[in-house]
Amino acid sequence: MTSTRVRLALTGLRLGAIALVVSGFVGWATGDAASFSLDSPFTIAFLAGVGCAIASIYLGIFLTNRDET
Repeated sequence: MTSTRVRLALTGLRLGAIALVVSGFVGWATGDAASFSLDSPFTIAFLAGVGCAIASIYLGIFLTNRDET
């Protein structure tokens, strides 16, 4: 992957992480969810946001600086 594609992927993952985590948390906090349930779409959105954040961190640390060394 070129550095431009890596940067675009990082930007997409970061924006996706923010949007999914915020919408999942707000939906869970304002809804009728009493506990952590995998049946709730808000829980799935929150977990997908956390996954995007972890993938973004991985790409940012390991793949961006690969060409510089």
